[in-house]
Amino acid sequence: MAVVALTTPYSLKNATLSIEADDYTAAVTQVEFTPSTATSTVRTIDGVAHKDQSTSEWTCTIGFIQDLDPSGLLRYLLDNDGETKSVVFTPTTAGPSISADLVVSPGAIGGTAGADLAVASVTLVSTKPVFTDSSV
Repeated sequence: MAVVALTTPYSLKNATLSIEADDYTAAVTQVEFTPSTATSTVRTIDGVAHKDQSTSEWTCTIGFIQDLDPSGLLRYLLDNDGETKSVVFTPTTAGPSISADLVVSPGAIGGTAGADLAVASVTLVSTKPVFTDSSV
């Protein structure tokens, strides 16, 4: 049995997020790609359970500070609703960049009154993320 050392722990202390040619890093608070699978079980009359599982389907949750400027992420998501866009998420401290195609939908607009900045998140349909290791 091989012992696999931990060599590149993942950290989101510093990263970038680009959608198509635009860099939205300044507004983004979260990027999370999440797989989900469907499972099915059929039990035959002899008591045997037959199980199957689908391949993963992916979503990407993006958290962001709401910026009402026409060039901000909030307006971009609203203006491009239903369109498929290429994204690249890159942790800048270490590790590979992650790219995928997302189907855009708008995030929430507004929020609770108070001194805090208005934030929102949106969960978008995603293709399977692809890792691109940086050349050393």
